Amino acid sequence: MKAVTVVGGGFSGLATAYYLSRAGIPVEIVEKTERLGGLIATLQTPHGPVETAAIGMRNSARVDAVCRDLGLRMLSSTRSSSRARYIYRQRPRRWPLNPGEWLALVARFATATARGSRRPRPLETVEQWGARVLGPRATRWLVAPTLQGMYAGDPACLSASLVLGARGRPARPAGKGVVAPARGMQQLVDALESRLRTREVSIRLNTPARLDGSTPTVICTSACDAAECLRDVAPAASQALSTIDMLPLVRVTAFYPDGETHQRGRGILFPRGGDIRALGVLCNTNVFPDRGGRYSESWIYGGAADRDVVHLSEDDLGAVMDRDRQLLCGRRVPPAARLVHRWRAALPHYDLQLESVRACGFDLPKGVFLAGNYVGGIGVSMLLEQAAAVATRVGEMA
Repeated sequence: MKAVTVVGGGFSGLATAYYLSRAGIPVEIVEKTERLGGLIATLQTPHGPVETAAIGMRNSARVDAVCRDLGLRMLSSTRSSSRARYIYRQRPRRWPLNPGEWLALVARFATATARGSRRPRPLETVEQWGARVLGPRATRWLVAPTLQGMYAGDPACLSASLVLGARGRPARPAGKGVVAPARGMQQLVDALESRLRTREVSIRLNTPARLDGSTPTVICTSACDAAECLRDVAPAASQALSTIDMLPLVRVTAFYPDGETHQRGRGILFPRGGDIRALGVLCNTNVFPDRGGRYSESWIYGGAADRDVVHLSEDDLGAVMDRDRQLLCGRRVPPAARLVHRWRAALPHYDLQLESVRACGFDLPKGVFLAGNYVGGIGVSMLLEQAAAVATRVGEMA
């Protein structure tokens, strides 16, 4: 068959090319920037490693198989203390609800289950579903911060069907939890690139994509870039993709002097409407303590409720982070080093508009496929599942 063009050399594009080439299908990757990996990168600093995006990935049978095939030694956050996630309510809490709110949640959930109305309804927001099934307090203090931490979305807009509805989940191996290559997520990108070059996959950087309809193509970009790519060959699909809201994110990673008290667990999520501006903080050293370096935290800002933060200067972002940390810890400790990474279109908003667009489908030309975090799930393990499924569909077309 003709060589398949994979548009986009981010993780989704690399994974798609990996599965296509493994099936014996000739592949060419076209990437408009000067590097592969998209948002994912690991910077090695004198203080320790810094991840620009995902610190790791939720383990699955497919993640395990790919990493074994690539010969990667994986680190796992096996300690229960490092897997704990906290929600801030006056202080970090494993369970943010008081006894009365917990009883109200149980009663509402039991009633909704008995009535058969527990499942999300079409075009129902997370806020509406939570108020109906769990109660407003449980929604505010438990559901909303958890989903904001995962999707960076606004619970008043997030689609309950997309984020809570029944959907396929990756099969789990014996070892669960979050895993990552020993030298960081960049090592996974490098291993995929090396394997693709070994299989003689053509990789063209600094090259804009041009679709002519004669070559099978998998578009593995953000929704906004996919819309631009399809503008001339599939105007209806381009228009639908252009309506998908893309959310900005800022990640501020700070290293602290020896002796500074570590936060507990994997991280802390912050409900909206409080004094702390961040969506959450990741305690990087707690998750993978064997990676070395000083104790570090990554503070995450932006999302649907705080879009303007992406435009702040690095000094202003540092001041915001220092203030948030002082509110959390009760003291101000200057970091030994700080790095800022910002993404103006990091994630699709899993809102009602995305639900509507996906329900209608995309009117794509024959031989053109879409893959990305707006199609079937957010996260590295979900992108791997999606890449394998797309590669199978392309193979069936041959």
